[in-house]
Amino acid sequence: MKRRILYGGVGAIIFLFIGAFIGFLLGTYIGGNYYPEFVFLTWQGHDAGGWIGMGLGGIIGSILGYGLGVKMANRWGI
Repeated sequence: MKRRILYGGVGAIIFLFIGAFIGFLLGTYIGGNYYPEFVFLTWQGHDAGGWIGMGLGGIIGSILGYGLGVKMANRWGI
């Protein structure tokens, strides 16, 4: 039980950073090229898209990382 939680947490943290980085890159690309007039709080264009992409990518990445860590602990019994 402790091992599943530990591996899930480590997987969530690792995939949080990976997902946030990829989300940031995609958000800045989409915000800068396709929606330059988009405004989020005080940011506009690629800045706004980057912040939104970073947040969404981090959330999705951490959820997937937690699931992968738990699955790894269950399958291999590491």
